[in-house]
Amino acid sequence: MKTRDLLEEIKENIKDYEIEIFENRANDENADEASKLRANFHIQNYNEIMALKIDEEDERNIDIDDGLINDIKDELYRFFEGCSPESEEIFKRFITYNCIYLSLIAKRPLHPIGIDMHNGKTVFAEEEDGETVYYCDIKEEQAKIAKDYYTCQYCVCKPSELKEE
Repeated sequence: MKTRDLLEEIKENIKDYEIEIFENRANDENADEASKLRANFHIQNYNEIMALKIDEEDERNIDIDDGLINDIKDELYRFFEGCSPESEEIFKRFITYNCIYLSLIAKRPLHPIGIDMHNGKTVFAEEEDGETVYYCDIKEEQAKIAKDYYTCQYCVCKPSELKEE
């Protein structure tokens, strides 16, 4: 599938999501900082996706393996079944297509930069040789404990243990 076609599929699958849910959470004074950060992250990604245009001649309009797209969908299906089966289908679809966008088109982390994953562990970015490189403090740990699903495998972050000093 071409990037342009994938982007159109993503837009079609998230267009009906009530983004106001995230806007309310981002502005909720009682919400914790991680919830607000995630909400703003989802709002930013939604707006970016809906505004993005990739035409047929665009250099970003490359072939993306259909098998990889389906693997991500399957992995996220298993994730939701294992961690959050009570989530609404529209939310699951929104998160799935957001992850596909971040992994395959935007090439950015699946979690917001600076989010506290637990115990101060986070996702962060550093400039290395003029390129932004993303790291995650728990990617390697998650790989070791993953059982039925490991969505981290589709994230562009490198394990922070690989970070050059």
